[in-house]
Amino acid sequence: MKKLFLLLLITILSNNIIAQTNNEPERVKPTFGVTVERECSLVMIDKQMYGNVVIELKAADIGDMFTEGVKVTVTDGEGKKIYKKRFSKSLLYAFSDGRIQVGKGNAITQIQIYKNSQGRWEGEIKEKGIY
Repeated sequence: MKKLFLLLLITILSNNIIAQTNNEPERVKPTFGVTVERECSLVMIDKQMYGNVVIELKAADIGDMFTEGVKVTVTDGEGKKIYKKRFSKSLLYAFSDGRIQVGKGNAITQIQIYKNSQGRWEGEIKEKGIY
């Protein structure tokens, strides 16, 4: 009985220790050949705010020699295009919690799409980088 109790105690403690040591930031690899569409309640594009828009991010295929980077299209609720640009040599990253980032490696983040405290999607687009 003592051995069973000791084994159970060691198992519980080891699970807690393993769970607490995972404080590293999430690392993801770039995503190629996909199209992601996200409805956002608020988006800031180069210091201008837009509400109730749809952001479409289209990542180029990895083997495509003629197309590279991520194509970004932002449309309002009526389908009118607000912003359209290709971020050449940029990569699309999709995280497990739903966040999306477009950037040039670890150096520059150009697009961020995330959930705010109320659970609504928000975004920020800056061609020269978000600091």
